[in-house]
Amino acid sequence: MKVLRDAGACHFDVPLAYDLSWLQIEELLPAGCHVFLADSSGSDNSSVVDYTRPKYSECSHAVLVIGGETEGLSRTALQLCSSSKWKAQRVHIPMSAGVDSLNSAVSASVILCEIWRQMLLPSVDENEIHQLG
Repeated sequence: MKVLRDAGACHFDVPLAYDLSWLQIEELLPAGCHVFLADSSGSDNSSVVDYTRPKYSECSHAVLVIGGETEGLSRTALQLCSSSKWKAQRVHIPMSAGVDSLNSAVSASVILCEIWRQMLLPSVDENEIHQLG
């Protein structure tokens, strides 16, 4: 939040709401929105996918929930995955051996960059992007 708040005026305008309960957040989310949950503890779970796999550009509304570096996602946040109200998916950033996790702000940046890339270049083939890099 702090990273977005401090740099937000430089890049884009994001309305922020503070100290909301999960119930209040659920009321704000439009039905059918895509919820992506990420934390460092889920990479061993078969239902968790690499953060580049979802087709973010196909989402009309997307919500990204980042767990803390030490605590991860709360039980209530994880319950979003089992709710039929949203299309929820757990994502993770693959790590090199010996690296436990990234800072939450860094993790959010990496995933948001992928979302931005897909929305900016929705028609570019994945192989073309790797050839450019």
